[in-house]
Amino acid sequence: MQMHRLAKVPPANDENLREWLRKPWLLQQDPFHVVGNVYAVGLKWVCCFLLDTSEGLVLIDCAMQEHLYQLVDNIHRLGFDPRKIKKLFLTHGHFDHVGAAGAIQEMSGCEIWIGEGDKFFFTERRDLIAMEETVPEFEITGCYDYDKPIDLGDTQLEVVHCPGHTPGVSSFFFTVDHNGRKLNCAIHGGLGARLVTRAQLEESRLPLSMQQQYLESIEKVIDRPVDVVLPSHP
Repeated sequence: MQMHRLAKVPPANDENLREWLRKPWLLQQDPFHVVGNVYAVGLKWVCCFLLDTSEGLVLIDCAMQEHLYQLVDNIHRLGFDPRKIKKLFLTHGHFDHVGAAGAIQEMSGCEIWIGEGDKFFFTERRDLIAMEETVPEFEITGCYDYDKPIDLGDTQLEVVHCPGHTPGVSSFFFTVDHNGRKLNCAIHGGLGARLVTRAQLEESRLPLSMQQQYLESIEKVIDRPVDVVLPSHP
């Protein structure tokens, strides 16, 4: 497999985030084929993946609204039509992963799915989205059934609940064909222990039990065999 390097960007902080929203071109990343039916179409800071399945195009995360034009252009550059996206699967409810969801849905009519634990971000606790003013409302089609794989025809997507980074973090596991071999692909929906510190949980008004849930969720997936890691951030 060909290795692709993503250009380094400064660590995310409030100042850098707002700069990236004002100047989205700073995060431009060329799209590329990863392996099998998986394509990287995201940014230098936050990743988005397009799956070309027999049931249609599936997008995993969609980055920020301000970067929509880059996402659309990247999909076009790989020879796909973003208007034909059938499903948008969100790993969790933070603005940098869901910001363009409303526009993608308006453009394609796609379904949007998210973990049950983060659904309330878009109703009574929009503050938990972070920079919620940059995230237009969108319609959530449904929430994942963690007991049943998602059937995408030639791709079976197993979704695993991995709470911690947010209550509804969802990770994805599936296999692809590569040169006659089956490879296991995986994307962890949201690492980042700083969001489960006592101070952060108290500020967010989330239960301290999130810390233990975070540890347990890592144990749930850490021993799974993975050949291709699809990071949520480079």
